[in-house]
Amino acid sequence: MSIEENKKLIRFLIDECLNKGKLDLADKYFTPDYVSHIAGAPPGPPGPAVFKGVIAAWRGAFPDWHMTINELIAEGDKVCNRFTTTGTHKAPLWGIPPTNKPMTVNGIEIHRIKDGKVAESWICDDVPSIMQQLGVVPRPPFRFN
Repeated sequence: MSIEENKKLIRFLIDECLNKGKLDLADKYFTPDYVSHIAGAPPGPPGPAVFKGVIAAWRGAFPDWHMTINELIAEGDKVCNRFTTTGTHKAPLWGIPPTNKPMTVNGIEIHRIKDGKVAESWICDDVPSIMQQLGVVPRPPFRFN
């Protein structure tokens, strides 16, 4: 696949799987041995089920969850997505009861494409910011001199 086709695939998956919740598309567009590397999380089992489980958890906790692509950069078989995700915390997440608070988080993910499917992803969300926005931990007193 070309770089533009790889970018088109990632745009499609973000719109259809992540934003619209059509998680069954992962079975078609992720390799059977797909691997997800999520910063700070233990490794999950290989395959599309790990992707579906992670996205289902986020969409369950934030029913209005939406990812906006800020920038897609591609080279070779990899596509990097710099994104902003928004949502309102309406159900438990990681044992945290619903706060009904909105969150906005920025992050970066890199996807490796193989034969027209996502084979591997590296995902880095700003989890401390999420915890601060939900009121679980206080914001640090940033000071710039």
